[in-house]
Amino acid sequence: MTIDPDAELLIQARTGGVQAFARLVQRLQPRVFRFIFRHVGGAEDAEDLTQETFIEVFRKLDTFQGNSRFSTWVLGIARNISLNHMHRSPDFKVQTTTEEDLVELPSPEPDPDARLTMNLRIRALRHGIDTFLTPELREAMVLVSLEGMSYQDAAVLCGIPVGTMKTRVFRARKLLRDGLRAAGKLDLFSP
Repeated sequence: MTIDPDAELLIQARTGGVQAFARLVQRLQPRVFRFIFRHVGGAEDAEDLTQETFIEVFRKLDTFQGNSRFSTWVLGIARNISLNHMHRSPDFKVQTTTEEDLVELPSPEPDPDARLTMNLRIRALRHGIDTFLTPELREAMVLVSLEGMSYQDAAVLCGIPVGTMKTRVFRARKLLRDGLRAAGKLDLFSP
């Protein structure tokens, strides 16, 4: 197992180091916000749920056993809070990503044709993720492919074996590719 980059701050925070906890929050907050935003789809809700996540992390700090990275444990809490929020909202529709989430940096390419092609790809990918994937496959795809988590960390977060996570990601990619092919959109991704 790799060394947890948050270990030293965690030790300080557990012994009453408020500044250490504040630094942990500062370090992890952007990632937690992005993670929650991909689950709930609204910035205002994501901000509130991010804050709720860190309140819960602070309350449960002593229960962290070190079986995973601290950041994975925090994302597990964020996941549970997001799921509870979605279950409480009867009209809630899962929105995995926005176009801005899929493109983190604007293209340096000023060519309008290249921008149009990129926008078409993003829309096709977003539609494909929302249309062709079940919630479990969508979550696996978002965690591993968009959030960049390792299979191990994503499996721990979801409470499933690593092999199951790998299978879900494989199936998600296949279903997405097959769905885009059937919709005539796969050619957008050809070089």
